[in-house]
Amino acid sequence: MKKQVILLLLAITVTASGALSGCKTVENSSSTRAQASENQKNAADENTLTVMGRVKNITDDTITITAGNPGGSGGPAGSIEKPPSLSENGADQPPAMPENDTGQPPAASGNGASQPPAMPENDTGQPPAASGNGASQPPAMPDSSMTAGHGGEDRDITVTEDTAYTSAKDQKSKKISLSDLSEGDIIEVVLDEDQETAVSITVQTDNPKPENGGSAAGDSADISITGKKTIDGEKATSSDESFSSNKDDENTILVTNYGNLQLAGASLSKSGDTSSEEYSNFYGQNAVLAVTSGSWAELTNVDITSSGEGANAIFATGKNASVLVDTGKIHTRGNSSRGLDATYGGTITASNVDISTEGAHCAALATDRGEGTIDAAGSSLSTKGEGSPCIYSTGKITVRDSSGTAANAQTLVVEGKNSVDLTNCKLKGGGDNGLMLYQSTSGDAQPGTAVLSATDSRLTTTSNGPMIYVTNTDAQITLTNTRLKFPGGTLIAAAGNETNNWGIPGKNGGNLKLTGIRQKLSGNISCDAISTVSVTLSEDSVFTGAIDPEHTGKTASIQLDDSSTWNVTEDSYVAFLGNTLTDCSNINSNGHTIYYDSSHPDSKWLNGGRINLPGNGQLVPL
Repeated sequence: MKKQVILLLLAITVTASGALSGCKTVENSSSTRAQASENQKNAADENTLTVMGRVKNITDDTITITAGNPGGSGGPAGSIEKPPSLSENGADQPPAMPENDTGQPPAASGNGASQPPAMPENDTGQPPAASGNGASQPPAMPDSSMTAGHGGEDRDITVTEDTAYTSAKDQKSKKISLSDLSEGDIIEVVLDEDQETAVSITVQTDNPKPENGGSAAGDSADISITGKKTIDGEKATSSDESFSSNKDDENTILVTNYGNLQLAGASLSKSGDTSSEEYSNFYGQNAVLAVTSGSWAELTNVDITSSGEGANAIFATGKNASVLVDTGKIHTRGNSSRGLDATYGGTITASNVDISTEGAHCAALATDRGEGTIDAAGSSLSTKGEGSPCIYSTGKITVRDSSGTAANAQTLVVEGKNSVDLTNCKLKGGGDNGLMLYQSTSGDAQPGTAVLSATDSRLTTTSNGPMIYVTNTDAQITLTNTRLKFPGGTLIAAAGNETNNWGIPGKNGGNLKLTGIRQKLSGNISCDAISTVSVTLSEDSVFTGAIDPEHTGKTASIQLDDSSTWNVTEDSYVAFLGNTLTDCSNINSNGHTIYYDSSHPDSKWLNGGRINLPGNGQLVPL
């Protein structure tokens, strides 16, 4: 028997005498429904019951789901309720803004334009002031109101050998079996005349699960996420109000069960600690504001603070969980309290947000287990704690026209098959290395290729370690007109490790493909016997340094187009050298020798020969 998981309310609808038009579907198109099993179609011609809910428990012959009435508390299905005020006392006066060194948060953009402001000319890291008039009125509500859903019940459904199972995930339909169902799945069930036995079950969408298997909460029996103020399956707006929570494991505001929140001019605060790092890191327990699967929040001109452990500021978790932030100030002080955090497919889009964190493991922008998405523009990022880079990605993070400083951690980190994309950003770090691309053994990120792209940016580290460190993963980096500033002599280090439990020592090397476009690079490139580095330079790029000068690498290589240059600073060893200038006149040897592997397939063009290089050096076979 699978362990029970306490999950969120879903809709239940009743269909009589073959009428299915009243069924509420979750992300399921009419074309997908038309592909449901023949049993479901036949059942529709009889006195049937169609039930929709989230799976709570599964045995060999029974499925328990959590469901409720879409019509609201005692109201008819489809009734419209007025969006409630979020305040506890209905006060219309805005709260006093906290005193701080930066003053009032900037006014919200008047038109919601997506274009980010120009970058400041100084290194202060502060974003420019937002345009607009700072109106305190919340944005207009969408035309279609969402019915408030309240209450809920558990329902036991009997399954038999004749029950037909279909998956309708991602708008595709395929046959499955009972063993493919999991706790947390959203299902639509057509019941027989006894209104207890399932004729057919269609899985609509997944509950987020850890990538390394197990239940959504690992080995824990329950996940309980609660809010001091909860927007549960309803639509709500708020203007210039204050909300706070000081209770352990409680969100200040929780938007759940397809809830819809619009919040303008708000002040949110959170104290009290999490009792579970897993729950707070993966599911948003104890966050100031958390939005769960299918729910949505829009925040304008907000001030958010937290002091508890595991008190992330803004958290989006689950498929189609979405948060939009336009202008705000975020400050967290406890450990594991990130600024913006998205997990299990959640999405956060932010502009003109000033984020500062003080605790350990508090990246300003973070995605955790389940590959969330963050898009930030015109923002300022600041972290002080150990293990708190400006950006930590186990998902997809895109940042534009922003600046940031990580005092005691890497500038940014990409883990596993995930990505960071920077445009016109100025980021600085103070960790053991500048940019780290790796794979841990925590299960938070799927193995694969870690991807970093930076265009028209400035990336700095104060560390004497390598500017770029790759271990226990494949990695791909594209730098376009981006300045790298670092005090050490190593540009790239790709190597296995023995101290961090990142993979199996001797098998956990790094494999990096670096592309430079209109790019200036300096420093040595090193790799060990289980690691590889490949460098490609184009469009007037310049590399000043040596490649594998210790001759320790498994494979190191470089390719240049006819507009790019290599200034050699030490004897170098490459598996192959590619060059559109066959005389290699774009390589300034400075008296050094480049050794190549004449047996490598990509070295055939050299025919095992020697080439005299500018600067009295040579390219010679090893």
